Amino acid sequence: MASRTISRSLLSTVAVVVAAAAAAPAPGHAAVITFGSDLTAPADTVQRRQADTAYWQTAFADGRSPLAPAAGQITSFRLKGIALSNPIAGVPGGETMFHLQALRARADGSFQILRSSAAFYVPPKTADPQTITTYVPENFCIDAGDVLVFNTVGGWDGIVNQTGPYPLGTPLQVFSSVPGSSVSEFMEADKTNNGDIITARASHRQELLMQLDVATGPDATPLCPGGTAGVRAPAPPPPPPSPPRVQKSTLPAGQRVTVSSKGKLSVSLFCLPGTSRCAGAVRVMTRKVRPRLLGTGTFDIAAKRNGRSTIALNSRGRRLFFRTGRGRLAVKIVAETRPGGASRTSSLAVTLRRRGR
Repeated sequence: MASRTISRSLLSTVAVVVAAAAAAPAPGHAAVITFGSDLTAPADTVQRRQADTAYWQTAFADGRSPLAPAAGQITSFRLKGIALSNPIAGVPGGETMFHLQALRARADGSFQILRSSAAFYVPPKTADPQTITTYVPENFCIDAGDVLVFNTVGGWDGIVNQTGPYPLGTPLQVFSSVPGSSVSEFMEADKTNNGDIITARASHRQELLMQLDVATGPDATPLCPGGTAGVRAPAPPPPPPSPPRVQKSTLPAGQRVTVSSKGKLSVSLFCLPGTSRCAGAVRVMTRKVRPRLLGTGTFDIAAKRNGRSTIALNSRGRRLFFRTGRGRLAVKIVAETRPGGASRTSSLAVTLRRRGR
């Protein structure tokens, strides 16, 4: 019997084999895609080889693609049929061991073996020939367009004169004669390991009765392309802190502002809540496109308190109020709390009147 060594550096050696009750695949949710054989054809065709042999589907009778439809993880696959042998531990020949492999096509028409699963076993001839067996590889990753392979160890009994029970290797009844379908094969001892380059050396008008499930996104391990199973979505960033409330003095609306005979006036202000006092300056301005200063004053008020500022009109302010306006003048009063700026400025439009009128 030819021997071989398959590299498993990316895979562990855990395999689960479960008998299935029906040939049709169970419907899955959108993150799992089923491809390969639909398993409806009977397992009625046998292939046997003395050495390591890779079989892969190259065409289906209905024209659908045999290639992997998406990148992700092969979470399970199903094989229909049995091996026509009863292997005996320690006795060469009749072995039913096989591996799932992924190939990548090359520009020259050859294929490179990317990875191999752990060892799986085809049911022996004591099982129903139409048995469908489910296998679960571990962390078996693929990309869209990869070729999935059934790779047998051969199972030759090693008897040169072909008088033994398995002169051509283990008979594998996992194929069906389907016109319009074709299966390619490559056979050579110890030449189907990870990284090896192989080419199709034979083609059969058959269907390989192997069906696969490729999981994507949340159903695939993060070790495979696009897999996010078990990965927590990043927590949303915390909301930005609220901008600090500007502490300033405001000029309450509706206040009446009068001017004394000496050209002085008093305005009311309120210091908004905060941690410090409100201190700054008050200006009386004309209401023109280019306002002119008519007088200034200062204020210093405790937080959450009312206060007042006394303003003395300058010479322009007294002239406009007493002479031009005859005791009546529309102005804009501006209070600016230190350190100043637009956010710390409050304004009020009022009409100054002579006190006592």
